[in-house]
Amino acid sequence: MNQLVSTRWVGAVLAASVGMATPAAAQEAAEGVSALRTELMDLQAENAQRQARIDTLERRLQALESAAGLGAGAYPVPDAAQAQMRGRGGRTSMGRFVGTDVVAMLPDEQGGSGPTSTPDAYARTAASDEEPLRKEPAQSQAVATVTEAEQGFFSRRFTLEAGLTYSHFDDARLNLSGFLALDSIFLGLINLEESTADIATVDFSARYRLTDRLQVDAAIPYLFRYSNYQSGGAGSSAAGLQEASQTDHGIGDVSVGASYRLVREKAYWPDIVINARAKAPTGRHPFGVELETIPDSGDNLAIPTALATGSGVWGASLGVSMLKTLDPMVIFGSLTYFRNFENDFDDLDETLGDQPGKAKLGDAIQFGGGVAFALNDRSSLSLSFTQRIVERTRLTRTGGRQIRVVGSQANVGVFNIGATFALSNRISLLTTLGVGMTADAPDMVFSLRLPFTF
Repeated sequence: MNQLVSTRWVGAVLAASVGMATPAAAQEAAEGVSALRTELMDLQAENAQRQARIDTLERRLQALESAAGLGAGAYPVPDAAQAQMRGRGGRTSMGRFVGTDVVAMLPDEQGGSGPTSTPDAYARTAASDEEPLRKEPAQSQAVATVTEAEQGFFSRRFTLEAGLTYSHFDDARLNLSGFLALDSIFLGLINLEESTADIATVDFSARYRLTDRLQVDAAIPYLFRYSNYQSGGAGSSAAGLQEASQTDHGIGDVSVGASYRLVREKAYWPDIVINARAKAPTGRHPFGVELETIPDSGDNLAIPTALATGSGVWGASLGVSMLKTLDPMVIFGSLTYFRNFENDFDDLDETLGDQPGKAKLGDAIQFGGGVAFALNDRSSLSLSFTQRIVERTRLTRTGGRQIRVVGSQANVGVFNIGATFALSNRISLLTTLGVGMTADAPDMVFSLRLPFTF
């Protein structure tokens, strides 16, 4: 454009110098000067508009840099990218960055919202040799589901959860009543007793987040129990076998709890949560349940008249759990102490007549840990082990001394294989299959949980 102006100006000067006395030449020179003056005024107006646009973009950039605190600890914007933002590169749209998170968006020059700027976009358009910071990948939904299942739903305001747990127990005992003759011959009765138990627990729980570090919850279980009893040696015959079963159901022990996130997960620190829970004896307790002798068993088989659905005592627990994300792997562990408080009962044992007294269930300590692997963005597989060591139960009859119940101590170790599925952003499916590793543990435990988050 500048070359065209120069050409017209030279032509007009030459025409004026060659034929200055000619009226036609003078008229042509006057028209050329007028056209040049008009074009010059247009160029000056267009340049003023461009300069006003540059000034406006500079003011917006300065305001955004001031609000975002671009400087120490903020995302470095290269000089070439700043030049492009100021309009020198034509049509632009700019995102405001604090660290690596986009927190605002300016409309583009046409009044619409331009595409969100990213650190990679800056790296491609910048002419600087400076390497920009890279944004870390977002946590996958599978890892988030494992974190919530182990540590709590601190990122959700309200959570409703429905669960189903099935446990199977199998116990066999050999009872000998007699004496050993000649160190090799047993004289007396041999009784083989075997009992199996199947327990299905349906529980509903609700969690509410008070702050981003504190949440409270409540859980209500309902139990369905089936027990089968078999006894050999009925009628003084080694081949004799007697069988009986009992079914029952009812509400279990209701509990409430609170979880506090002591430490948020950082680069070199795990996520640490403190848990506290209280349990009320709302279920049917096992004390004072009488035994019923099965007819035609020769008093060889007696079963309880009812099955317990609760412990019968108040309880509390305090624990700590830790979790560290090494995407796509998550490592977690926990340590919990269970305290059972002494309670009074009208009858302590199954013998006829009431035997009032106090019962103190044994306290317990539980520890465990595991690892989970994200299979894809929405599913994961976990392996874990938990072990609970329980003290003996102590009974004190009214007016009598305290006694420890033989065989009431327990060591329960379970190996668990779990899988989680994020069905949506608000619904997850948690499954666990446990296998008993000790004599006191259930043979099998299967758990299915479905939390709904809001």
